[in-house]
Amino acid sequence: MEERPWWPKGILQSHDASTISTTWGTKNLHNPDVTIEWWNSLDNTWGDWPEITNYELIEEDRSGMWFDIGQFRALVIPIPTGKHVSRLVRNPQLKARLNSQLQLPIAGCDKDGDHVLIYPKESPKKVTAKSLAELHKSLIDGNWTTPNDEHGWNARLKKVEDTLKTSTLWRAPHSYLTIGIPRIELNGMRPIPIPLSEALIWPEHTNLPMIRQAIKHNVLLKWREYIPSKHWDESVLRVATGGVAHMKYDLNLLAKAESVAFGYDVPEVDEYLAGVDRFQTKLGNMRLMKMGIPLAIFGLIGSFWLSRAGEFANPNIGYITFGIIGLISASLYSVSEPDWRDQL
Repeated sequence: MEERPWWPKGILQSHDASTISTTWGTKNLHNPDVTIEWWNSLDNTWGDWPEITNYELIEEDRSGMWFDIGQFRALVIPIPTGKHVSRLVRNPQLKARLNSQLQLPIAGCDKDGDHVLIYPKESPKKVTAKSLAELHKSLIDGNWTTPNDEHGWNARLKKVEDTLKTSTLWRAPHSYLTIGIPRIELNGMRPIPIPLSEALIWPEHTNLPMIRQAIKHNVLLKWREYIPSKHWDESVLRVATGGVAHMKYDLNLLAKAESVAFGYDVPEVDEYLAGVDRFQTKLGNMRLMKMGIPLAIFGLIGSFWLSRAGEFANPNIGYITFGIIGLISASLYSVSEPDWRDQL
């Protein structure tokens, strides 16, 4: 079992025939003895379950075991991580929205989550800026998006940081224009189960920022050409409101979690995380530059009221002084903010 790519050897504590215990939590285990009889006797199936007369194991990855079953391709997930794929099909309204964008499964088996998924046999289309934008526009048009949930997004990151015991700590505000979309993990334009590491650390159903997926698939700049501009407004992408920089942190942190869970090295992620503290120092200096703005506001208000009370013979001195302080502070804050494009 140790050599199976879907086996979380990096965090394993113990297991028996039906459960697996890890340092991050416990999951149900369904590692079948695959036979023709097994395929055709599964219960809790949904969709147009095919009659299977032959099968061949093609490959295994961290999702599970991939089989050629004739006219279709099947994924058997020994450690189910949720119903993130089947819900896209079993909800009629959602299926109608996404059927033309994604290679959805035609059938499946529910056993503590998605245990078996049956897909069309052809390879899924590649993720491109246009294909991802079409998916996102379908979600937007179908009202399957959610408003800014910075509290939930930051809480999720804190849980990952605490679990990994990282030296990094990064919370960020997010623009009110930043919207969330359902958690859809993509292999090409085919939805697959979310990683086991993520399911163990954060079992909540939390919609994640739409821009996160565009950044993950390295199509953000081109993707913006196909999406309404309010969803990639400067306030959505800039460093001061989380934006691209915070999404990169999120993605690297989750990549580190997966590497720890499955026991492999990710030197490029380690290098990135080692530089987070230095980047946050820049953000701290940037925020210091902003402190002159509230001082200027209070100074201007104070000058006005002192003038009205007859305590300030020439209020113009206060107006000019505090106006200059506010202008300099705002300029330094703007100039010192890192360009979000440099984070791609």
